[in-house]
Formats: sequence, structure tokens, C-alpha cells
Amino acid sequence: KGKCYQNVLGNCEFNMIVTFVYAGWEGVAHDLRVLTEVIAQPSNNFPFPPPGINCYLLLFICVVIITCKYYLWDAAYTNTRFMVPYHNVRYWLGDFRRRRAMTKEEKFNHAHAKLRNVIERAYGVLNTRFPIFDKMAPYPFNVQRNVVIACFAVNNFIRKEKINDKLFAQYE
Repeated sequence: KGKCYQNVLGNCEFNMIVTFVYAGWEGVAHDLRVLTEVIAQPSNNFPFPPPGINCYLLLFICVVIITCKYYLWDAAYTNTRFMVPYHNVRYWLGDFRRRRAMTKEEKFNHAHAKLRNVIERAYGVLNTRFPIFDKMAPYPFNVQRNVVIACFAVNNFIRKEKINDKLFAQYE
């Protein structure tokens, strides 16, 4: 259909600055497969969270301490080094509009969804700012990968330099 698909794995801080990007996985692949391949190659320099901390302890630390170096993942990933929401428990922010979180699992899922929403907003800014993402089919794949990485870098520059930007304000 003239569309080109590329999986992009990105880590994002709570200020919407992307700290790690892996672009260039051609085609449609499951997120967990991309992550598994990226972390399996030491040359990718994937920034792992600190080892040796109990994940269950982190459930509460990460909600309170915004500067911690732990990753929040969606339910597509396994709960190993990365914190995923509880399965079969309310998760989406809209689910909590009518009734507040009651159990510890619902409270964790609600906090997780609010924090993870940052990456969704960061990708929203990127997709809105760079409409070239929808028009790259005629370019060779290595050029497409480099364009994606360059767009992430420009976006980070705008954010870090605190340039008055309507898109970041809109997605804030």
C-alpha cells in the first residue's frame, strides 16, 4: 500500500526527553521481540536499570520518586527488570474517571498509567512535528533510519533548550 513500517524503541524521561533510541527494525514486529534483540547486543548500549533491586519494592518507589532509573512498560512486556501493570486489573486512565482506585493493584496501575502517559505524549509531539514519518517510503531504509534518529535529536534539542514550543505546550 506504499507504507513503510519501522519499529522504533525509545526510552523517555518524565520531561519528554528521549534518552535512548533504537531505530531500524524493518517491518512489523512485536515490541517484546525488538526489545529482546536490542538488549541482547551489548554494542547497542541499552541503558539498563540498576540491578539487584526487588521489583515489588520498586512498585512504590517509582510512583513517588520521579528521578529514578526504572522503566515502565506496557502489558506487552514481561515483568522482569521492567515494571508492567497488573494483568486483569483496571489500567487505562479513563477507567478511573467514574471510580477511584481502591486496591493496591489498582493504585499501582493508575500511577503506572499516569507515568507511562509521558512516552505517549512524547511520541505524539514527534509524530506531529515531523510529518515526514508518513512519507518515507521512497527513501532507502538506512536513510529512513537516520531521518528518525535525527528527528529525535532535533526534538530533544528543542526540549532541552527550553525553546518556546507550541507542540510541547499542547502535549504537556
